[in-house]
Amino acid sequence: MFKLRQKLFLTLFALLSIGLITPTLLTNRYIDREVREEIANTLLSHGKAFSLFLSNNNKLSMIQAASYYSDATGLRITLINKDGKVLGESGLSANEVSLMDNHLDRPEIQQSNNKKFGIATRYSSTLKKDYIYVALNIDLEPITYIRVSQTMDFANTLIAHRQAYQYRIIFLISLILIAFTFLLDRWVTSPIRKISKVAQKIKSGDWSSRSEVKGSDEIADLAISVNEMAETLGTDISKIISMSEVRSEFLINVTHELKTPIASISGYLETLLDGALDDKEVNKTFLKRSLKNIKRLEVLVTDLVDISRIETGELIMNMSQVDILTLIEELVSDANSTKKNSKIDIKINNNLNEKVFVNADPDRIHQVFNNLLSNAIRYTDEGQIAISIEKNDNKVYLSVSDTGVGIETESIERIFERFYRTDNARSRAKNGTGLGLSIVNHIIKAHGSTVKVESRLGEGTEFSFELEVYSKD
Repeated sequence: MFKLRQKLFLTLFALLSIGLITPTLLTNRYIDREVREEIANTLLSHGKAFSLFLSNNNKLSMIQAASYYSDATGLRITLINKDGKVLGESGLSANEVSLMDNHLDRPEIQQSNNKKFGIATRYSSTLKKDYIYVALNIDLEPITYIRVSQTMDFANTLIAHRQAYQYRIIFLISLILIAFTFLLDRWVTSPIRKISKVAQKIKSGDWSSRSEVKGSDEIADLAISVNEMAETLGTDISKIISMSEVRSEFLINVTHELKTPIASISGYLETLLDGALDDKEVNKTFLKRSLKNIKRLEVLVTDLVDISRIETGELIMNMSQVDILTLIEELVSDANSTKKNSKIDIKINNNLNEKVFVNADPDRIHQVFNNLLSNAIRYTDEGQIAISIEKNDNKVYLSVSDTGVGIETESIERIFERFYRTDNARSRAKNGTGLGLSIVNHIIKAHGSTVKVESRLGEGTEFSFELEVYSKD
C-alpha cells in the first residue's frame, strides 16, 4: 500500500505527465508545423518575387538571374521546363545541372500542376540535405516551373528556439508544483503521520498516548477526536475486560449447575406424558408447556456451554475429512420430516457432479447447518429454504437462504452478538436463545472462514461461507 507522501508524489508525477508533457508533445508538433508553414509561405513569396524579377529582366540570362537572386536571398533557385528537365540551378555549373535527374515526378512539381504551387519537405539527393521546397507553375518559356528551396537547418533552429522557451515554462511550473507538494506534505501529511503514530500506539494498547497536533482545521479536529476516542476506549475497554471475565465465570458456573437437573426434570415429564400420569387433577397442558420451556432452557444451557468454551479457547476443532453433501442431505431430510409448516419447501441446490470432501470438524459443521436451518425455518412462514453448494478450485462455497421476513439493515452488523434479537425476532415472539448465530460465527471463524450475510426486509436472508477442500497434504 502506498503511503500518503508517495501518493502525493505519484499524483504530482501524473499531473506533470498528463497536464504538461502531453500538451507539450502536441505543442511541439504544432510548433514544427507552424515553422514549416511560415518558411513555406516565405519561400512562396520569394518564388513569386523571382518570377516577377525574371519576367521584367532584359539584361541577365535565366541562369544569371537565378544566381543573382540566390546570392541576394541565400535561397536555392531551380528552373525546370515542362518536361521536367532542370534548365539551371543557382550554385551549380552547367555540367552539374546536366547530371541532375528529371524533376517531373517531384511531389512539389506534381502539386503545382493542380493548384499553381506545391510544397514538400524531403531529402535532396543532389546536395545531401533536408530541404523545404516550394514550386510555382508559371508560363515563361522555356521555364514552366520555378522552384525555391531552403535547408531545414534554419527551420530546425527556429523550432528548437521556440521549444526551448516552452521547456523553460514547463520547468518553472514543475518547480512550483514540487514546492507546493513539499508544502502540502508539511501542512497535511506530516500532521496526519503524527496522528497515525498515536493511533498505532492506541491500537497496541497504549491508551495514554495523545496527539499534539494544533490548529483549527479538519486535521486538528481529527487529532482531538483521536484523543477523545483514546480516552473513551481506555475506560470502556477496562470495563469490558472486567465484565467479560465476570460473565465468562458466571456462565461456566451456571451451566455446570443447571444442565443436570434440567435434563432430569425433562426425563420425568416425558415419562408422565407417556402414560404415567394417573392424577386427573394435573393439568396436562401445563405439563406440556413446562416441558417445552425446560427443553428451551436445556438448549440455552447447551449454547451457553458452547459459547463459554469458544470464548475461553477450550473448544478445539477436530478437523477431518467430511463428506459435505451427505451431511447436508441428512440435515435436510431430518428438517423436512420434522418441520410443522407444510408451506415451507426445504431443498438442496447442488452444482457438483461428484462428492466433495472438506476439511472440517463434522460435529461443529453439523451444528452450523442445524442452527442456520432452524433459524431459517423459525423466520419463514412460507416459501423456500435452500442450501446451495458450489466448488471453485480448492474452495467449497456454501449458503443457506430463505424467503422469510428478512433482517433490518441496521441489525445486520449486530446479529452475531450474543443474545442480540432483531425487532422482527422480538415482535414475532419466535423461540430461540439468541446464541445460535454467535456460535455459527465462532465455529466458521475457527475454520478459517467468515460468515457473510445478505438480507432484504420482507424478502429473505442468505448466510454464506466457504470451506477448504480436504487435502491429504
